[in-house]
Amino acid sequence: MANFEKFTRGDYGLFAHCERKKDENGNYITLGNQRIDPARTHLNYNMCPNSGEQRERLEARLSDPNVKCLNRADVNVYGGWCVTLPTHVPVLDDLGNIVYEQKTVHHKDGTITEDTVPKLKEVQYTGEETKRFFELVYLFLTERYGEENVISAYVHMDEITPHMHFLFVPVIEDKKWNAKNPDKPPRVKVCAKELIDKIEMSVFHPELQKFLDTHSEKNLYPVLNGTTIGGNRTIAELKAQTALEEAADATRQAQAVKEAAERTISEVKEQEKQVQADIESIQEVRQETEADTEKWLEELEEKEVPIVQGLRDDLKDMGIAPEGYDDIKNFAKALDNPVKSKTGKTYVEIPNPERTLPIIKKVMNKVIAAIEKTRELTKKVKDQMGKARVSVRAMLKEAQEEARRQNAERKPTGKKKDISR
Repeated sequence: MANFEKFTRGDYGLFAHCERKKDENGNYITLGNQRIDPARTHLNYNMCPNSGEQRERLEARLSDPNVKCLNRADVNVYGGWCVTLPTHVPVLDDLGNIVYEQKTVHHKDGTITEDTVPKLKEVQYTGEETKRFFELVYLFLTERYGEENVISAYVHMDEITPHMHFLFVPVIEDKKWNAKNPDKPPRVKVCAKELIDKIEMSVFHPELQKFLDTHSEKNLYPVLNGTTIGGNRTIAELKAQTALEEAADATRQAQAVKEAAERTISEVKEQEKQVQADIESIQEVRQETEADTEKWLEELEEKEVPIVQGLRDDLKDMGIAPEGYDDIKNFAKALDNPVKSKTGKTYVEIPNPERTLPIIKKVMNKVIAAIEKTRELTKKVKDQMGKARVSVRAMLKEAQEEARRQNAERKPTGKKKDISR
């Protein structure tokens, strides 16, 4: 029916669950196996009149100069009661006595026994009766623990069983300090261990039942319905019993996730440094590549581009546009496969003749012009060579005559003397 759990500073997982905050995937934060119906979440409400951020209310109360709280990580700075709306009531006989039956009982220590327990029946409350139940529970808890210590009192209507999470700062009178300082305002101290002790746990349910019966119809809200005998619970109440324990586990898991995230951030920073170094290396390689590419483009522009431009100009002069290239290529292929007629004539297929024939004509004219130019140059060369040969012959003849003349001049004019005698 009602269960208590304590939390240290920094355990804020239950805050997020109470406020129905969502995780990074857009799902409501749950504690354990709770099933939340989003279609009913708008029915949830906070009984605490001073609504606002729960963490701010907690810190505000702890910072009160009249509140002493040890600055240690293991100090339980707030607690929470999870109070569930009754789902079953004892069956009564005609005389108003509880009817008992044999039933399997699940004990807190995990053992299972067959015991005699009150026979229960399911109960359904109207909306007004449900609202009134939580109003009375809130009044009971605030009177018992002080409204100034309340952090929040969220009623959840979107889970299997309606229940309230009553979170508060557990304070008791600081008797030693007050005795030493009678002239100063009384001071309290945070101590969940002394406030929620074994005595408080044993009298809580009877006191709550008494309060409910006093302020409403007797047995309308049966807190002591017999299901707590031996520590047994219905399925819904078993979930309520473990809700706060799961909250503590969730906050511890959240702390572990936080520490893991911090380690991940540190690793990411190291990786970021390495990535930055890699980026600088890549930039150096890119600069070298850009320089090589620029040099290659300059050489290409200096050597290859003029050749391509000259060929393009030649094609343009012959009237060959880019769209006519395929026709010329196909015509060239057709030349390799001529067709002979019966009369012995040879034919070649001309693709797209309207466009190809003018080009062929221009090409042939270019070829004819080149041939005529070649013939003209050949004739000039022959004429020049002929003139050169005539000139050489004349020069040779003149040289021969000059040589004979000079030889003649060197011969003696007298007769040779006869020395044979």
